[in-house]
Amino acid sequence: MLRKVLVIVAVTVISVFYLSGCKKGSGEGESGEESLKTMAEYEAEARKEINKENIAEELERIEKALEQEVSLEQ
Repeated sequence: MLRKVLVIVAVTVISVFYLSGCKKGSGEGESGEESLKTMAEYEAEARKEINKENIAEELERIEKALEQEVSLEQ
């Protein structure tokens, strides 16, 4: 008898926790979606920013950024 009562209480508690789940904040989903970009979005952004006139400048900027990353890792 006591075993049945404990099983019922345990199942009830687990069910309540399972059904309530994690509460999400009001802005968590929106901000997370904005920060994630697909590869196509990055490519489209690069095509807009890099053109024939500024390709040399952009290449230099990218090379400098890579050099800084490599020097920080060493």
